[in-house]
Amino acid sequence: MTDRKRTTAIQVRVTEQEKRKLERQAKRCGLSLSGYLRRVGAGKPAAVFPSQRFHALYQRVNFLRDNLTTQPIERTAAQLDELAGEILNAYTSEGTDDGGN
Repeated sequence: MTDRKRTTAIQVRVTEQEKRKLERQAKRCGLSLSGYLRRVGAGKPAAVFPSQRFHALYQRVNFLRDNLTTQPIERTAAQLDELAGEILNAYTSEGTDDGGN
């Protein structure tokens, strides 16, 4: 359905906090607020795009994989431990207002 066929509006009252939360969720899904509400209201999934933070962590995992044989195993293990901690931190803080996406 194109926007031109959408001629009926629905008004919904929300608090400022609810609106900000909905806007953040829409942004994380790569959708406008209206698009997000239409998808969720129709019972369709609104997939969240991975944040830049997770993409950077993914790149570090790949770098470590590609360079497994170029450094001592102890150093790689320490880097993997550090990376695991950062992934856990990113996962548990994702969706909060920490300035990230």
